[in-house]
Amino acid sequence: MNTSSLRVRVTGWYVGLLATALVAFGAAVYFGLQSYLETSLQRSLRGQAESIIRNFVSQVDSKGTPWLVAEVVESYAPESSGRFIRISQEGGPLLYESGDSRDPYIDASRVSHPRDVSPAGSFRDEMLDGIHPLVIYAVPYRSPSGKNYLVEVGASHSVITRVLHSLSVALFLLAPVILVAAALGGYVLMDRPLRPVVELTEQAERIGTSEPGGRLPVIATGDELERLSHSLNRMISRLQEALAHNRRFSADVSHELRTPLTILRGELEHVIQLPDLSLAVMDAVGSSLEEIERMSKIVESLLAISRLDSGADGMVRAPVDLCALSSSTVDQMKLLADEKQVSLHCLTSEPVFVLGDESRLTQVLVNLLDNALKYTGTGGEVTVSATSSIKHANLEVSDNGIGIPDASLPYVFDRFYRADRARSRASGGAGLGLSIVKAICTAHDGSVSVQSVEGSSTTVRVQLPLIAPPEVPVLSQRSS
Repeated sequence: MNTSSLRVRVTGWYVGLLATALVAFGAAVYFGLQSYLETSLQRSLRGQAESIIRNFVSQVDSKGTPWLVAEVVESYAPESSGRFIRISQEGGPLLYESGDSRDPYIDASRVSHPRDVSPAGSFRDEMLDGIHPLVIYAVPYRSPSGKNYLVEVGASHSVITRVLHSLSVALFLLAPVILVAAALGGYVLMDRPLRPVVELTEQAERIGTSEPGGRLPVIATGDELERLSHSLNRMISRLQEALAHNRRFSADVSHELRTPLTILRGELEHVIQLPDLSLAVMDAVGSSLEEIERMSKIVESLLAISRLDSGADGMVRAPVDLCALSSSTVDQMKLLADEKQVSLHCLTSEPVFVLGDESRLTQVLVNLLDNALKYTGTGGEVTVSATSSIKHANLEVSDNGIGIPDASLPYVFDRFYRADRARSRASGGAGLGLSIVKAICTAHDGSVSVQSVEGSSTTVRVQLPLIAPPEVPVLSQRSS
């Protein structure tokens, strides 16, 4: 999974926003329920205290303490209901105090007596034994006879604590499940909205290779993707027109230069045959002929590149065995390698077939070998290998020569480019050899790349579509 893909990032944002929403929702539910339960408990304690005062304490002077105790026990059953009730008289005896309750546990004997109580009543919290929280509401009452009473009603806070704990556990357990389900669901659901983008990407990859004049599919959705596809198609049209203009210009200029160069060569060849020419004139005419020959080669190379780029080269494609082609080309280049005292080897095994123009593929290998031999010193080694992978045929030319500077690697296939320290006008030609290689590889739906360590080695790899071996044996391949 590509973590930097749009699909993953959108899913991540979706899950992140959902997680934030879940945290906010969980916090709101938790604190809202906590406030509601505590308010309800306080309201219940206040109501019970006021009811005890109104129904019982207000009549204790006339009916007596035993009646008060019996009525409170019968009406509220404090030990069973989990409530603490205590009724006392200021300066007098304790009229009533409930016993201990078990669930929730309340040890009545450990509940302290309040010191200051507001006339309107007040709440206080107590912790029994350090583990049993208790909420107590105390309210004073003054009877018509002038006696002061204090009524205290309490309840354990553990019930609220247990409810909130259960809620928090449920939220913590459900939140990861919800987030994982949202992540998986979001990742799957993003497939359909992003499918047009994938189609645009795949079509864009094909444009310029197998479909040089192609256009992106227009996504008829009425949204930003449709406008994007129209904009990209218009941009492709403008780029195609600009490239076509440049190719026509290059081809026209190259074609127009052929005639004057041919005339100049003929005129100079006639001049050099004239009698009584001085040595200086002959040297000048000879130098001019050399430059004309060099310019003619440049013009022919530019014409070849222009034809390859425009698809007008007229290549004849047939099954070609790269192993046989490499072996025969290496044999032909042996003499040049021996002159430079460079070891030239061809490493081949099983036949590797591609569909291509044999003469153009030979030109690729010759150009690469010429470069390798040119920049490999005496005693060096150049190796040619042809291998196959699942879908591609790989042709590699490696040497242990002077290498190419890192800054020059991205530009070695550009026209007229020569690395400052690796090439010169004297040894590097016009800088069109690798440009022709790239044009031929592109015309064959392939690619070419270079890896180099300056001062150590260089490897150029040509990758072409692999085909199955033909049923009829290949008779050419320059093997004879």
